[in-house]
Parts: sequence; C-alpha cells; structure tokens
Amino acid sequence: MSEGRGKFGVLAPAMLAFAGSILVAGNAAASVPTCPTSHTDIRISKDVEAPHVDYSKRATQLETMNFRDPVATNRTFARVAGLTVAAIAIDSEIRIASTGTSAGEPACAWPSVVTVKLSTAPTVYVGADHGTCSREVGLGHEMQHVGIDKKVIDSYGPIFRRRIDAMIDAMNSAAPEPGLDIDSLRARIEEKINAVISVTSDSLNDDRANQHRTLDSPAEYLRLSYACPMVTVDPKTSAARAHASRSD
Repeated sequence: MSEGRGKFGVLAPAMLAFAGSILVAGNAAASVPTCPTSHTDIRISKDVEAPHVDYSKRATQLETMNFRDPVATNRTFARVAGLTVAAIAIDSEIRIASTGTSAGEPACAWPSVVTVKLSTAPTVYVGADHGTCSREVGLGHEMQHVGIDKKVIDSYGPIFRRRIDAMIDAMNSAAPEPGLDIDSLRARIEEKINAVISVTSDSLNDDRANQHRTLDSPAEYLRLSYACPMVTVDPKTSAARAHASRSD
C-alpha cells in the first residue's frame, strides 16, 4: 500500500470539516482480492487569534489605506471610529492511500487522512484622532465584526462535515469506474473532495459577507454617531460647548 498527499487552500475575502471514508476499486474480478475496508481519519482544527488593536492611524488614513486582507467593516465608519481587517483562511490536506502497485493486488484508492484548518487573525484599527468615548464606541462596534468571523468558523465545521459525509456516501454507493489506473483514481478522489471544499467555502464567504453587511446598517451607524457627546464652537464666543446627544 502506498500513500500520496495533496493540498488545497482557500482565502476568504474571508478559509472545514470532514467525516467518513471513501473506497474506489477498479478492474476487480471475482478471482482478484477485493479492496480493503478502509477508514478516513478526519482531522479538523481552528485557529482564532485574539484581535490586534491598532490605535496608530488617523481616521483619514484608514479611509484610503490598502490592506492585504479584506476589510470587514464598511469604510464609511472609518470616518467615525475605525475598521476591521480580517479574513477566514481554509487550508486542507488530503492523503490518499492505494493498493495495486504489486502483482495480484486490486487497484484501489481512498483518502486515508483529510486535514482541514479554519483560521483568522484580525486587526482592528481605531482612529487615533478620536476622543476616548468615540474610541470605545468604535472598538465595541469593530469587536462585533470579530465576533461574526468567530461564529462563522464555529458554525461551518458541522456544515462541512455533513456535506463531506454526503459526498462520501454517494461515492461509496456508485459503481467504480472501469479502466482507471491508480493515478487517475487518486486524482478523481482529490477532485471530488476539493470540489466540496470550494463550493462550501463559497457559501461560507457569502454568509460571512451578509452578516457583516447586516451589522453595518444605516441604523447602526446612526446609533454610533449619537453615542458620544459632540463638541461644537460658538462663532460668537469661540467657546466650546458640549452637547450631549441622545443615544438610541
């Protein structure tokens, strides 16, 4: 029996979990030993780093800065307090075991180990030119964006597990394709598993984006804009007057 590896990665602008085993046999005749009954070892992990909070940038800088990772926050809010820069990374590795390299062995291949990791390392920027109240309000809003990504990571592990289980059941119930050599069997298995990862990753990204947009509603920004006292200058006296605005 031999084993090979394949890797697949997705970066979400926002990147699950697997279960079950798969067995593919080719050219099996009555006189040839059957493929071994094999189990797929599913290894799922997540790495959610604590957010790094950066107070070094002014709000005007945050409006125009370029970031490697996608911006979770609507940049309109950068003029008010801050923004969150984060992505969900989905990395996977597929190890495929096989038989059929020795005389008398049936041509079989199956994923022996599937490893998937979901991770995020958010950075929260809070405008340095804001007062204490605005910074605290802004940080509170941005931490809700951080919480959305954590919730998405927690919820999509079981979703991937169910979808991979269904795919494996379908493959096990289908008749093996005749005439495929070991390399073709390996490639077919990787293709099917990676397709499930890709489709479910798209769903994750769409769900994540919708949740961030829902948080960044006009009503939320209006609430935030009235959360702290605003200071204005009387043109007649040049005296600063603090007008406490009502919070929603």
